[in-house]
Amino acid sequence: MQHYDIPSGNTSTISSSTSTPIGLLYELAIDGNNVVWTGVDPQAKGDIVFLYDIVSGGLQQVTDGSGVPGFPGVSQDYVVWIDGDELGDVYLYDIASGNITPVTADPYEQLLTDIGGNTIVWADNETEGGDLDIAVASLEQPQVRLLGDFGEDSYPDVSSDGNRVAWINAQDNETAVYLYDVSTENVTQITGGSANPDAVAVDGDHVVYSDWRNGNLDIYLYDLSTGVETPITQDPYGQSYPEISEGVIVWMGNNTGQWDIYTTEVTGGAPPAPVQTSLVQLTPAPEGEI
Repeated sequence: MQHYDIPSGNTSTISSSTSTPIGLLYELAIDGNNVVWTGVDPQAKGDIVFLYDIVSGGLQQVTDGSGVPGFPGVSQDYVVWIDGDELGDVYLYDIASGNITPVTADPYEQLLTDIGGNTIVWADNETEGGDLDIAVASLEQPQVRLLGDFGEDSYPDVSSDGNRVAWINAQDNETAVYLYDVSTENVTQITGGSANPDAVAVDGDHVVYSDWRNGNLDIYLYDLSTGVETPITQDPYGQSYPEISEGVIVWMGNNTGQWDIYTTEVTGGAPPAPVQTSLVQLTPAPEGEI
């Protein structure tokens, strides 16, 4: 597992031979100084959710190697993940106390959990038709709200403050990006279905997503305060799985013939130009700085 520090440009390895990441999508998350991933310890019977503190360098197990944990999410104070049988339930770990609390305990399927602020989200098939909807829960209230009417709603992402939730809806062979405002309880469709977005992330007033409108995957930025969409990449290469935090966008791109990590920054009031991207070079940190 590699950690890239943007101010210094240094890269460090934060996993070990007893916490090897499983290398699947949606099995890694970061918020502030906390990093979580699903990994493997050769001495354990099953996969483990690991938590790494960037400031202290401390690495700990959140789960004990039993069960089938996966799809972890993290905030400043909590870790969430899916665990259990083939359907799975949502669990919450309090970083300060070390306590684990089940969020769900039902016969339905839960997938792809995330947390920001006091808001927990996941994909859930607790519907009459059995299709996936987006479940939104609060640490302050026991009620769970399901979002989505038609088709499959999945791949949820919640902003770091917990105020906004974005996800992908799929129906009639098309996909679209939707956004839920936790404070107003309004749901807004951000993109049309013809572009077929495949991944989305939200933070603050910015939504980023990748879609197929140009025949290959490109990255787009949507500003919620202005309603303006801006292309971040427009080229013949594939770019997908964007993330955004405090105005910094990162994504995977195969511009070099292999998948690398790229980054750009949303600065001031003007959106970034498509050319203002850079490849993250994996420069090892000087000894003693990890």
